[in-house]
Amino acid sequence: MGRINTGASRILVYRLGSLGDTLLALPVFHLIRRRFPAAHVTVLTNRPVQAKAPALADVLEGAGLIDEFIDYPVGLRDWRSLSQLRGKIAVRRFDLAVNLGAGWSFARSVRDHLFLRSCGIEQVIGTPWRRRDITCLPDAETGGHEWEAKRLARRVLPLGDAQLQRESSWDLGISVDETIAAKALLAPHGVDSGFIAFSLGTKADVKDWTQPNWLALMRALAARHPGIALVGIGASDDIPRTADCLAQWEGPTANLCGAASVRTTAAVLSSARLFIGHDSGPMHLAATVGVPCVAIFAARNLPGQWYPRGQRNTVLYHRTECFGCGLDVCLKYDKKCIRAIGVDDTLAAIEPYLN
Repeated sequence: MGRINTGASRILVYRLGSLGDTLLALPVFHLIRRRFPAAHVTVLTNRPVQAKAPALADVLEGAGLIDEFIDYPVGLRDWRSLSQLRGKIAVRRFDLAVNLGAGWSFARSVRDHLFLRSCGIEQVIGTPWRRRDITCLPDAETGGHEWEAKRLARRVLPLGDAQLQRESSWDLGISVDETIAAKALLAPHGVDSGFIAFSLGTKADVKDWTQPNWLALMRALAARHPGIALVGIGASDDIPRTADCLAQWEGPTANLCGAASVRTTAAVLSSARLFIGHDSGPMHLAATVGVPCVAIFAARNLPGQWYPRGQRNTVLYHRTECFGCGLDVCLKYDKKCIRAIGVDDTLAAIEPYLN
């Protein structure tokens, strides 16, 4: 690879994905800024992603880590459009590219690497070439599989240690204005801090714990903790289901689905006592700002790969024989992995945080 250009003044980072993908790459963005404090850092990323998923730019804009964003249309195949994108990148004369692409196949790794080199960037680091970088392998240390944040940090080791255990590596740089906006959202509902936050939204049906389970959980929790406030977060199309859950509650409630930007939502979550939710972007957002999570996981992904950061979380995951299937919709087994997680199991996981 050669020595890293320590004097790089213009750096391109390639990272696609939405909320969870962005947050698990956050320590690498901090590493880049520490290593090149005066550099102009540009991110090549997809925007928009989809209605339910905030783009990387929405998450990191204002965090002091990125100076510019270039949109990469996902599924781009037209050679004229690719040529225009290549020209847009080449004219900026980047000294260094950091490839944080998913790279789930060797062919994709080659494609992404060659594209970045074709833009006139002489040094590209982070491209997943080895099997352990392309395939999520078992992690002997945890007994599960390698955490995605750890995999990304390992790929950019030539830049230094991403310091995954340091709180500052997960700092979103929430501003005073964003904190004030969060308080303004909560105040009309009589909610301040110490509340339970939850999100029942998900992009994949296989991850949905189902509404009857959520309603039963809220009724049981309301009976046990009538004085605690409950706040629902998520996308605007989560409003009806969230409202049904809040109707089961005894204490103050707020339905903030679709009501705030992702960064203001992060400021809201920073005042919560606990987050309850699916394997989703909001779960990662809560963990990023340091809120303990009770996370209800389907076995769609490998155990450990997409777990929330931190040591204060409880992950409910049933390792069925079909774990790691990667499906969005489960027709064969009717989501038996997540349906195996009962309301009583979830209550037992939540109680220690509230008592």
